[in-house]
This record gives sequence, structure tokens and C-alpha cells, in this order.
Amino acid sequence: MGNRLEYVDIAKGMGLVLVVCSHSDALDLMWLMMDMCIPIFFFCSGYTFKMKGTLESSMIKKARKLLVPYVFFNLMMFFAFCHFSLRELVGIIYSRYSLYPLDVTPNIKFFTSGNYPMWYLTSMVVSYFLFYLLVYYEKYKHLLMLFYAICVVGFIKCPILLPWSIDTAPLTALLIYVGMKVRQHNLITINIYQVMFLLMIYLGLRFVGGDLNISVREYGSSVAIYFLLAVIAPFVVLWGSRFLEKTIVGNIFMVLGKHSLTIFCVEIAFIVFAKHIYNWLYPEAELGYVAGFFEILLALFGGWVVSLLLHKIKFVSRLLF
Repeated sequence: MGNRLEYVDIAKGMGLVLVVCSHSDALDLMWLMMDMCIPIFFFCSGYTFKMKGTLESSMIKKARKLLVPYVFFNLMMFFAFCHFSLRELVGIIYSRYSLYPLDVTPNIKFFTSGNYPMWYLTSMVVSYFLFYLLVYYEKYKHLLMLFYAICVVGFIKCPILLPWSIDTAPLTALLIYVGMKVRQHNLITINIYQVMFLLMIYLGLRFVGGDLNISVREYGSSVAIYFLLAVIAPFVVLWGSRFLEKTIVGNIFMVLGKHSLTIFCVEIAFIVFAKHIYNWLYPEAELGYVAGFFEILLALFGGWVVSLLLHKIKFVSRLLF
């Protein structure tokens, strides 16, 4: 833990809050940034990347680190929601929210056990494999980048969402690569005027970007615009996170960032629980911002408690973390 960069954990904590917000009844409170919450995690993964071992050993280590929690937390949600069905099992294997893009009806929905945020873990496995090719075969990186870009555009026309986010992984692999380069060239040290310029670009692109949701391959009006947004947002969040170090707010986000894996995987169970409590307390009230805030707080606090408990169990801690 001593080698961790606090501001990276702070950035992850911010991204996590946005993720939880996007799944709550207060989802439109942060609409300018909410769709950029997942890119923060990919970008930060590249930012903290260190090359160790061979391509094969690195891939095996990364796959184990991501897939063991994927199986563990899916089983946890499987029993928590008691949705025992063949479709749920297929969904866990396929690892996408639905078979078709969201605008297709009728659709086939997977992940009915509150486990739909976990698509991110299998997506990260595929993304890292493509990222490792860029790193370990650096002399071919420009050809690989061109190939990845062609794949991203080509997959837009694919009638189904491919398993393990194969259709979006080339783009997120590039995002990991950009994060790594930002760290290598120490670009995060730009001044406030340059950041303000980036924010102006971000706001302009966000207003013309349209609906964005990479989990279901929604790039909005343009893949290029989405990628620019997905680079600018994490960059600015990381830049700002440095100034929150050693502050109360920063420490809260840092704690959330350190426990982001568990919170990310169990948040939906606590959000559903919060809805039940709110409906019990206010049976006549409609779910809205107040309920949404309650859902967010319970998801973050409950997930943090679950993470602490899992860390206390030595066998589970070694297995997952």
C-alpha cells in the first residue's frame, strides 16, 4: 500500500461515485461527467502500469487478478438475488448487459442479479491483452493502433454486443495506452490555464456528443468525439486529484478508490436495498433525488463495509486482492 499513488486512488474514488450515481435515481445530477466514469478506470490502469515479465506471464497474472473477483462476486450476487436461471448463467459467461444494443427491441437482457457493472472486469481482461500487444511489440504499435481504430469503427455495425466487450476493447486498450504515456511524459503537471482550455474543449464536445455508454457500445455522435472525451475527463480528474491529497475530501475519495473493486461489484445490491427501505419509509413518495442520494450513500458505505470484511478474511483477501 505504501507504493500507491494517493491521487490515483482519489481519482478512482471520484469515478466510483459517478458509477454509483449512474445506477441510482439521482442519475442525471452529474450528466456532464457521468458517462466518463468508466474511462477514468481504464486511464488510471495505464497511468499506474509497470512492465514486468513476459507478455504471457503478464497476461496470465492480469487475467487471474480480474477473473477471480469476477467469478467470486458474481456468485455472491447470484445468491443474494436468488435469480437462478439459465439466462443468468449464460449472462455471466457472456458478460454483457444485453445481447443487442439498447435501442433494439425486443432485446435479450442478461445480468439480472445486480451484477451488470461487472462487465467491466472481463472488458479489462480483453483490453489489457490488446494493450500488452502495444507495449511488448512497440515497433508495430502504429500499425496496431490503426488496426484497433478500424476494428472499433467496424464493430459499430455489428448487430449484437460481442462477449467480453470484444467490440469496445480496442478503444479502451488505446485509452490504457494513453494513460501510460501521460505518466511516462509527466503530462499531468500542466498549469491551470491549460486545464481550463481542456475543460472548454470537453464541455463543447460533451454538448454535441450525444448519448454515451461504452458498456453497451454507445459512442454518441462520433467515436472520435467519445475518445477525446474519454481522454480529457480522466486527465483533468487526475490533475485535480493531486490537490485533494491530505484533505478530508481527498481522504474520503482515496478510501473509496482503494476499495473500488468491491464497491463496484456489490453496489447494485445496496441500491436495491435502499429503494426498499425508502419505499417502506415513504410508501406514497416517488423515487427521485432524495431516494437517489440515499441509494448512493448506502451503496458506497455498504460496499466499503463488505470490502473491509473481505480483507479481514485472509484466504479471501489473498484470493481477491
